[in-house]
Formats: sequence, C-alpha cells, structure tokens
Amino acid sequence: MNPETQLKLQAWLDGELPPDEVPAVARLAETDRDAAALVAELRHTMAALANNELERPLPESREFFWSKVERGILAGERLATGRSRPLGLSSWLRFLAPAGIVAALAIVLFTPIFGVHRGANLAALEEIESPLADVSLTTFRSESEQMTVVWVNLH
Repeated sequence: MNPETQLKLQAWLDGELPPDEVPAVARLAETDRDAAALVAELRHTMAALANNELERPLPESREFFWSKVERGILAGERLATGRSRPLGLSSWLRFLAPAGIVAALAIVLFTPIFGVHRGANLAALEEIESPLADVSLTTFRSESEQMTVVWVNLH
C-alpha cells in the first residue's frame, strides 16, 4: 500500500476526506486486508490518545491567550520591518568600537608570541633526544627555504 492511500485512509477516519472520495476509500477499507489492518490500528491509536491525553488548563481565557499570541506575532513583525532599513552611522559605531578593541587586544597579545618564534635561535630546536638506543638522527636546516629535515635511521 502506497503512502498516498495510507493518508487517504487516515483522512477518511478523521472525517477530513472530500465527500466524492469517501465511498471508494470506505470500499477499500472493507475489501483490502492491508487497508483494514491499517484502519484498525489507526482506530486503536485514536482511542488510546483520546483516553490518555492530559488536560492542560490555561491560566487565562482562550480569547485572552490567543490575543497575547497575536500581539506577540505583530510585535515580531514590527521589529522585523524596523530592522530591514540600512544601518546608520550609530549602528556602525556600535559594531566597530568593540571590534576595534578586540583587534587591538589581539595585536598586543599575539605579536610578542609570534615574534619570538620568528627570531628564535633554531639551534635549540635541532637537538633531538631519542629513548631508542639503535636510532641515529641526521638534521638539515635550510635558511633560504625556511625548512628543517630530519632523517631517522633505525639500526
């Protein structure tokens, strides 16, 4: 049974099927074994949900609740239309002031860190200790290529 037929059976049970389709779907529910099984399962599910659904009383009347929802939607729409205009100078200043402070702080904090590595003495980096007794290492540093190559020979 395809999903469209399943949805038609469910709509038939819920009373939401167009009147011209009702006889064909009712006949299908009576003649087809899979359709009858699905209808029975849907009826059991509807009964279980109807008998076990918790009541959730609202603290205010139904009309007042939905009027609050409507006011919230309208306020959101007004807020959205207010933001659609282009940013003015004050909006840019509110953005650029904190961004400038963050950028200046990043420069002050990270310049010394990266500067030390660029001008560091690489002789200390070329010495490698190995806990393995039968390993020999050969290191080559090319200043023009800014690259260090280490050969590891296992004996």
